[in-house]
Amino acid sequence: MALLALALHGAGAQQTLSHTPCMGQRIDDVVIYTAAPTAAPLRRVRALSNIVSAIHTTTHPDVVRRFMMLEPGDLCDEHRRSESERILRAQPFIAEAQIEVLPDSDGYVTLAVHTTDEVALVLGIAASTVSPQFRFLRVGDANLSGDGVYLAADWRNGAPFRDGYGLKYVDNLFTGRPYTLNLEGYQTPLGSNWTVGATHPYYTDVQQFAWRARVGANDDYIQFRNDDNSSHALRLSRNFFDVGGIFRVGPQGRFGLVGASISGDDERPGADQVLITTRGFASDSSSELEGRYRDHRIARANLLWGVRDVSFARVSGFDAISGTQDLAVGFQLGSMLGRSLSMLGARDNDTFLSGDLYAGAAGRNNALRVQIQAEGRHDNDADDWDGILMSGRAIQYYKLSPQHTSTLSVEFSGGWRQRIPFNLTLSDPSGGLRGFASSNTPGGQRLVARLDNRLFIARPFNLADVAIGAFADAGRLWSGEIPYGVTTPVYSSVGVSLLGAVPVRSSRVWRLDLAYATRRETGGHRFELRVSNTDKTTFFLAEPSDIGATRERTVPSSVFRWPQ
Repeated sequence: MALLALALHGAGAQQTLSHTPCMGQRIDDVVIYTAAPTAAPLRRVRALSNIVSAIHTTTHPDVVRRFMMLEPGDLCDEHRRSESERILRAQPFIAEAQIEVLPDSDGYVTLAVHTTDEVALVLGIAASTVSPQFRFLRVGDANLSGDGVYLAADWRNGAPFRDGYGLKYVDNLFTGRPYTLNLEGYQTPLGSNWTVGATHPYYTDVQQFAWRARVGANDDYIQFRNDDNSSHALRLSRNFFDVGGIFRVGPQGRFGLVGASISGDDERPGADQVLITTRGFASDSSSELEGRYRDHRIARANLLWGVRDVSFARVSGFDAISGTQDLAVGFQLGSMLGRSLSMLGARDNDTFLSGDLYAGAAGRNNALRVQIQAEGRHDNDADDWDGILMSGRAIQYYKLSPQHTSTLSVEFSGGWRQRIPFNLTLSDPSGGLRGFASSNTPGGQRLVARLDNRLFIARPFNLADVAIGAFADAGRLWSGEIPYGVTTPVYSSVGVSLLGAVPVRSSRVWRLDLAYATRRETGGHRFELRVSNTDKTTFFLAEPSDIGATRERTVPSSVFRWPQ
């Protein structure tokens, strides 16, 4: 089956500006310049200019101003200036931000803030060469009315089950402050999920406090592939909530975070195993999932703690084709310790522990990023550990020339004694192997190595960055303790890529990968064509989707990321 997925989400080009450094001068004024300059070539054609104006509203200067850490009357501080730049670049609706310090009369300075918007149009389409041809549609605006608001609606063909619908709303400047309000709800073909949350993200070591309040529910079937046309499945319902906050202890740059939260997770696996087929539900003669999992009701008081010694190196052309990336350099360690309390409604008697480690280093033409995350639960009644989950990734970057980048990564994911249905596959879009999208083999642990080589080749009409690449993937699964688990040999694939960033210097990269499985599974396809669109320039590396879906809903991937 051929599948095409399209999503428009880009960034603009930004000219590098030179400026006088902040040296304690008094700030006379802060002037905001917001624009989408990469649309400038299109404005020469009136019809195209009208289209651009109709679908994109440039971010209001007041929105940018509210993320600034300096204002008129303040003393110009270089750390706050650079952190303001980084916070602006971290916003999903802003592609590039630079703050210029301009000397004024009488020793004063003016801050000139230049930002470039991401393309606001959100459009996703999925189609197939076989019936039904039209599979998925997403329409929305990632910067509604220039206010930093994301609003998008989804539709998905669910045949042979019901169709799916969904709506997502994110206000990145809730109540006019740097708070985030997130509302989303989806009816999926087999279940539903919704989340309501408000956060004050921990953006920078300059701020003292951060907080989060969130509630939600998920209801779906966890599937274990049986063959190309069917899967063993068990229903899983999960409700969750958490509320809490953290505050900084120690000086900027080298400091700690301490906080507390109250959280609850209600997990209810179904009692009956079914077979999900291309024609609907069917009875399943296998019963390996039945009686394997039990209900859990958890309500915990949690202690959050972390230490950080991190700075940011501004690089380009590492995870993006040519876009700016604030690469974290240094070390940080975060942890969460939770204890269930019956007074909060807990039926389980447990202690929960999670932790994350990040380390990064950057040279003139190379860089290294390492991230490890793990969690586990101690059942105090049984005096034993379960729910152990771990993922880790190490990426080495080499800039062989300004246009030529190579990356080598090693990624591990694993789960042991899981309390809910769980499995890993080689077909996971973020954690698996390219060329193995049709893989139906489940495992309990996964190891994957990747080698990517990319060469920037053109910037046609100053509208897009274009690059070509080649890659090689290798990986395997171990059966572990999961139902239907299989230990596989080492599988591998090689391929070529066409990459694009629209507009230029976007951190969001389109990839068209043609993969060839040099060693394939029985019945698997030799060739695979994959389209993807991702932003990998963020501080935290995204976990594989099958790991992220298994984590307890209220557990942070990092204390430093927890409010987000």
